[in-house]
Amino acid sequence: MKITQLRIQNFRSIRSLDIYLGDSTVFIGPNNAGKSAILEAIRIILTRRWGQRGTGFTEHDVHRPGEEGDPKTLPPVTVEMIMEEPAVGAWDADMVAALEDIVGLLRDGRNKIGLRVTCAWSEEKEAFEPAWQFLNPAGEPLPEKKRAINLSNFFDYMKLFWLGPLRDSADEFTPRAGHWGRLLKGIRIPDDIQADVLRKLEEIDAQVCAADPRLSQIAEKIGEATQVAIGDGPGGARLNTMPMAMEDMLARTGVVIRNEDLRPWLPLDHHGSGLQSLAVIFLFQAAALQQIAESLEERPGMAAVFAIEEPEAHLHPQAARSLWSRVQGLSGQRIVTTHSPYFVQHVPLHDLRLVRLRNGCTEVMSIPPKIVSDLPWNASVDGIVRGGAGRIFSKDPDTGCVVAQHWFDETLGDQLTNCYRRDAEPEAKAASVAALRYNCRTLPSKEDEEELGFHGRRVRGEIFFARRWIMVEGVTEHLLLHALGKALGWCLDDHGVAVIDFQQSGSAGIYPALADAFQIPWQMIHDGDGEGTKFRKQLLDRGFTEESLRSTVFSLPPPNDLEDQLIADGHEALLRQILSERAGRSALTCPLDEFTARLKNKKTLYMNILALRVASDPELAEKMPAPFVQLIKNLRDGVL
Repeated sequence: MKITQLRIQNFRSIRSLDIYLGDSTVFIGPNNAGKSAILEAIRIILTRRWGQRGTGFTEHDVHRPGEEGDPKTLPPVTVEMIMEEPAVGAWDADMVAALEDIVGLLRDGRNKIGLRVTCAWSEEKEAFEPAWQFLNPAGEPLPEKKRAINLSNFFDYMKLFWLGPLRDSADEFTPRAGHWGRLLKGIRIPDDIQADVLRKLEEIDAQVCAADPRLSQIAEKIGEATQVAIGDGPGGARLNTMPMAMEDMLARTGVVIRNEDLRPWLPLDHHGSGLQSLAVIFLFQAAALQQIAESLEERPGMAAVFAIEEPEAHLHPQAARSLWSRVQGLSGQRIVTTHSPYFVQHVPLHDLRLVRLRNGCTEVMSIPPKIVSDLPWNASVDGIVRGGAGRIFSKDPDTGCVVAQHWFDETLGDQLTNCYRRDAEPEAKAASVAALRYNCRTLPSKEDEEELGFHGRRVRGEIFFARRWIMVEGVTEHLLLHALGKALGWCLDDHGVAVIDFQQSGSAGIYPALADAFQIPWQMIHDGDGEGTKFRKQLLDRGFTEESLRSTVFSLPPPNDLEDQLIADGHEALLRQILSERAGRSALTCPLDEFTARLKNKKTLYMNILALRVASDPELAEKMPAPFVQLIKNLRDGVL
């Protein structure tokens, strides 16, 4: 059992959110955008922070649209959790039986549990009062009796393991700390070993105390207190340097670590912050695994939910990269927040949720798991699915309409359109197919994921933290754009703009699709040659329309690439001088066609030098190829 959907209303910076959660869900975005609020809503509900000392919510948790809002009169906090069975029979039968009063059935036979928690001001009690309601599959509250009977059972089967971002090993590795203390209490030492260990400890204690007579003198003096306090007979005292019971010994358990064989063993708090933070994470994992194992023995089907904030805290980039595999290996549902582009590099695209604050309210953007159309399923659709389109199309169990799992090209679009050629309104169906293609452009295919995994890993993490994307063909355009930004008073880095050289990092189609999915503004500039034409076709084939590309995709004048355009704009002499300084004096006198070929063969070499000159010379910057200059000016002046 896992949380498949989370709805939050009027909680902190969240006005209204409806979020789908998978086996792993990673929330990314700027500070104070609402990532922690999402995890805190889950934490409050699943840890049952209710009772006489508080409701789990406070007046500061109520969403306030302005400074003057009174939390007592504003709409209440509402959080709904939906748990849907992934397939018929996937949930443990004993668990379903134990929760039968709150389990509902969907149309396709899958089980579903809904839970709603609200918190509103009670005039009668003069406090913020919570209310719990289990929901039927239609979202309506179940009778109160069923809620009362199954509340404890529900929490027995939904266990939350939460790890906050502020991890202090000095606090976490103490007997009173939750995870460490629970692990120590679970240790069982056989009686014969306990007796042997305690006997040896007594012998060691006696040796230590006898080693210096001053220890005996101290004990004798302290023992005089018993004569005064008790008075019934002689007492005594002795110093104890060893634990007197196995529980005392375990309570003193600490962690010592060394980095390499030749390094000394040192207490954990003598190591760096990164290693201490990692130690807490692995402590968290060990404690969780122990509790899960114990719970599963009593309740098969029990689900673990791991809510982890910023697991990469204090780690160097390579450690942050490798940490994802550790998080993914946790045996339960993983809900994570992060600020690390290195951690994000290995996260599947469908698992990312981009959180941002807009007009004072938290928004969450993600790639939808599927697109449901208004096209009715018929025998012809069934035929193309059997013919190989089954990996893309399926039938929606609720509406009976066509569902698409990822984008599809114009050829398959024509096949789908033909499925409705005998329909009463074939033109309307053709328009619906076109709309479906356009809507599906944001759904990456398996091939997209593999391509980005190989080519785009170096930029994938960074770009999701940017406010805008500019896509160019290669590194020369990348360098030129950054130089123009500095020269024209609009530094791209300062304004959160990521420049993506898509030829080296994936394809022309995938990045615009991702940008649209995550609602990140984007522009693209490509060459005017055959390659540029090919890139534009990739976008159209994916489902973009000419109209949608008109304000986002720009081209150099055909048939020029960047080097052709620089020469056409009158920079031949400057480029010959630059190339001669690095590749030989012959660049000054060789024929133009030979020089152009050499320039295209030394792209990074010449652009490194040209970009430095452009960045420091606004007059030269104004004379660079017009599509690049105009794009920077439009961004600077707020036109885009």
